[in-house]
Amino acid sequence: MTTSRLRLTLSAPDRLPLDEPLVAIASLSNQGKEPATVSSRLNLAEDLSVTVAGPGRPPVRATWPWPVDSSLRQVRLAPGEVLEGGVLLLLADGPAPLFPVAGAYTLVAEFIPTPRDVLRSDPVTVVREESPDPAARARMRALQDPEVAQSIASASVVGAAADAVTGPIAESPTGRLLAALATGDTAAAADAAAALTSEAGPTVAAAATAAVLPPGLYPGDERISAVGAALASQDDDGHAAALLAERPWRPAS
Repeated sequence: MTTSRLRLTLSAPDRLPLDEPLVAIASLSNQGKEPATVSSRLNLAEDLSVTVAGPGRPPVRATWPWPVDSSLRQVRLAPGEVLEGGVLLLLADGPAPLFPVAGAYTLVAEFIPTPRDVLRSDPVTVVREESPDPAARARMRALQDPEVAQSIASASVVGAAADAVTGPIAESPTGRLLAALATGDTAAAADAAAALTSEAGPTVAAAATAAVLPPGLYPGDERISAVGAALASQDDDGHAAALLAERPWRPAS
């Protein structure tokens, strides 16, 4: 659903193994002719929601591990500008795995940027694939452990999840960055962000970081600063920096 000026989109990989955390990007764009004052809380912990429909079950809503009580934050979104947020899609209610089996899943995001607007994105389909490789299956099982999933999503280590977070989870590029953020190792986070940037670009690394450390909720967090410094030399257009700062960005025309 769109209004005359604001549009919500959700982007995600077309295909992704089940043993890798899925990080999507939610984008709010101003396609009108006048500036708009909008909520900047474009993340699962606050004002964004994502519904996932997949094989053998009704649609479920992606959840965040802990309740968040935060005050209103807004930004001025000029015509042609985009506000983006990282979205870690990992947990459903319970907390149950959001992607329990291989197959095609349909994702739809919803966001309330102003009291007058309720936006829904067009559906996006992601095919989750199961690998026969034993190491990949071990990572998949680790991701489906509630304490491990909560650790990754909350950028902290929960319960007895430390070994899995620093072990199998850290073996994939995105998992390595999320593991470093969860353990609070800023040097490791910077190295992992640089490695992920080399493989997928700085925006992907920024989105993974912002997905678990929404900048407006964690202002001045040294982990965000470390990732930002690691990405700076590759972020020619300032896209990643804007995502890590919860501020609008203007794509090249």
